[in-house]
Amino acid sequence: GGIAPGRYADLLIIPDINTITPEYVISNGKIVAEKGSLAGSPRKHIFSKLSTHTIHLPEEIKPSDFKIHVSQHGSEVDVRAISMVSDLVTRESTETIPVIGNEINSNTSRDIIKVAAIDRTFIPGKTFVGLIKGFKLKSGAFACSAAWDTSDIIIVGADDADMALAVNRIRVLQGGVVVCDSGKVIAELPLPVFGIISSETIPVLADQSKQIREAVSGLGVKFPDPILTLITLTGAAIPFLRICEEGLVNLKDGETIDFFV
Repeated sequence: GGIAPGRYADLLIIPDINTITPEYVISNGKIVAEKGSLAGSPRKHIFSKLSTHTIHLPEEIKPSDFKIHVSQHGSEVDVRAISMVSDLVTRESTETIPVIGNEINSNTSRDIIKVAAIDRTFIPGKTFVGLIKGFKLKSGAFACSAAWDTSDIIIVGADDADMALAVNRIRVLQGGVVVCDSGKVIAELPLPVFGIISSETIPVLADQSKQIREAVSGLGVKFPDPILTLITLTGAAIPFLRICEEGLVNLKDGETIDFFV
């Protein structure tokens, strides 16, 4: 932008052109940060009641809501799974899964766990439960209401009860990131504004984010930014097998594909 009399000064003052470490941050003509410290308090935001009540789950989620039923006979079934190529890129993988009691389950020894997308806007909203490979989650569950490009809660989990607990905690918080293990919430980051925005200060938010990363890492996940990895599973901008409340979506042709091969 222009630097001139009569214009609002939004500037970063750096020591030299090779050192991008702001010594001063100026906003609206006022110094708001100096040498890494805030010079004042952020302005208060007032959010409407509607904007802080956007998780529309009419009742608590049950562990049975994450069951994957198999109608065909046989001891095994072939299914399509989301396979992690990197922390963001995915591909389609065909997996042969044991059928036990007309159900298929997570198998952490093969690094195959459940993944679900739950619509949080409509009542009742749709839910799709599938499988994901390569997330490295050894136990528990990891959920977030800020899924990309959708109004879904996205969740991965090795245990149906922990998956239900995580989603129900998001329902109480009216949005957030939640990590559960062995029937307990072990870390959470509330996102009460539209289910995607925190109302906390930056230092508190940074600490909550750190707690989430440490909790997920303790369950086996080693991605550099596990929250980003989770919420982009619904994103339409990264190749190529994604998930939404309608099912699995192949981004190469935009078609929803069957879970069972």
